[in-house]
Amino acid sequence: MEKLGLIAGIALAVAIVIFVRGRRADQRQGLRSAMVGLVVAAVVAAATVYAWEAIRDEGEDSATLDQAIASARALPMVGVVLDDVPGSENRLRAALKEEMHRPTGEGVPRPIKLMRELRADYVVPALRAADETSVAAAIEARANLLKHLKGSDLVLCKEFALTGIQHVDRLDATGQKLMREVLAALEKAYRAGRAAKPDETPAVASESQARALLAEAGFAREDFEQLGHLPRLSNEDACTIALKFNDAPNKLAADKRGPLMRYLLTVQ
Repeated sequence: MEKLGLIAGIALAVAIVIFVRGRRADQRQGLRSAMVGLVVAAVVAAATVYAWEAIRDEGEDSATLDQAIASARALPMVGVVLDDVPGSENRLRAALKEEMHRPTGEGVPRPIKLMRELRADYVVPALRAADETSVAAAIEARANLLKHLKGSDLVLCKEFALTGIQHVDRLDATGQKLMREVLAALEKAYRAGRAAKPDETPAVASESQARALLAEAGFAREDFEQLGHLPRLSNEDACTIALKFNDAPNKLAADKRGPLMRYLLTVQ
C-alpha cells in the first residue's frame, strides 16, 4: 500500500508539474503538456517503483524477478494490461533484466519505455473509448480525494498535487478508502473502453477545443499562473487550484463534459 498513493496521485501531479515546465519552454504547449492521462502513473510507476527497484537492490535472481513482476501485477491497471497484451509480461521481464546488466546511461530506462509503449498502444485507446459514466467516475474519485484532503490535511493535499502521496499510511482511514476508489474507477474505465464496439467511439476534445472548454469552465489567466508557481503556493492555495484543475469538466454543460474528461485522461 505504501506506493499506491504515489501511483494514484501522480497523474494530477504530473499534469501540474509538466504544465510548469511546458509553459517555460513554450507557453502555447502548456495546456497539452499539462493534461497528462491518469493512467500514466499506474503503468509507468509500477515498472520502476516495484520491479526496477527490487532488481537493482537485490541483484539477478529468478525469484527476485518473479517477486518484482508479481508486485507490479498486483497494482491497479498493470496486471490488467499485462493480461490483455500477449507477451507483455515476458517483455517486461526481459527489459528489467537487461536494465540490470546494462543500465541506461542516457534517456528513458527500458522498463519505463516499454510500459509507456503499452500505455500508448492499449490503455490510452481504451480510455478514449470509455463511456462517459466510467470516465466521469475516475475524475470524480480523484476530486473526492482532493476535497477530503483539503478539509483534513492540507500538507498531503499539496503533496498529492505536486508529487503524489508517497506513503499511503499517512492518510487517515477515509483517505485510504478514497485512494482505493480512485484506482478502482480508473480500472473500470479502462475495462469499459476495451469492451466498447469500434463503431461506438465517443468524442474526445482536441487540444484547441480543450483550451476553449477550460476557459468556458472558468479557467482564467491567473489560474494558469498559479499552476505555474504551484510549489511556491501555500498548502491551501495549492490544494484549491489543483481541485479546480480536476473539477473543470463539472463546470461545463452536460454535452461538453465527456470530450474534455477523455482529453484530460488520455492526452499524450
